Amino acid sequence: MDGQNNLSIRRPALNEIVRNYVKQYILDNHLNPGDALPPESQLSGQLGVGRSSVREAIKALQSLGIVEVRHGDGLYVREYNFDPILETIGFGMRFNTKTLSDLMQVRFFLEGAIIEDVVKKISPDILKQLDEIMEVWKQRVQNNEEIIDLDEEFHRTLYKNVDNRTLIELLEIFWIAFENLDDQLVKSQQPAQLEYNNHIAILVAVKDRDPHAAHERLMQHFKHLQDRLVQGLGKTNPS
Repeated sequence: MDGQNNLSIRRPALNEIVRNYVKQYILDNHLNPGDALPPESQLSGQLGVGRSSVREAIKALQSLGIVEVRHGDGLYVREYNFDPILETIGFGMRFNTKTLSDLMQVRFFLEGAIIEDVVKKISPDILKQLDEIMEVWKQRVQNNEEIIDLDEEFHRTLYKNVDNRTLIELLEIFWIAFENLDDQLVKSQQPAQLEYNNHIAILVAVKDRDPHAAHERLMQHFKHLQDRLVQGLGKTNPS
């Protein structure tokens, strides 16, 4: 019994050693996404640990999005991504629907903080794309058709000139998580005409190069959306 208890204590420590070694190896060797890592057998020999401990550590690094295993080909550095965060948030929204409200509030903070930079940097080409999106949106409203994809496309396009990949990927988490929700929560969207009016107001402010108005209208849109969501979730609006 004592041996089993000691083993259960040692194995997590060995896994942690392997995980830390692999992460440090990537940094020390300046590896890029797609670069090969030493095979499991080499890691096992270098660290003096069993293959099972190496495999468990690699599985943990896979779940964190740090490495990928190409079966029959070996271990490779994975492209930096937010998949682990998305998976955690996706589960959280099913476990506790307030997670969606919290996530949306984070999104509001992020977009509110960046909108001034958007107004300064947005190009005529991006403005033209936004006009085209809103024209399609107008037709969809008239035909009583789904518009959630246009909402997503509008915000993605709005931030194209912002040189902040991490921000864009964080906002992507919101959209992917929202698309995977149950129908009853997705139905908490604002009415299509109000959605259209809100986005037109944002676009006009951006075209006018007025960061204060753009921020104000963006926040007004988010307030409507948050109120609608809270109503759909049957909860009180968080302070």
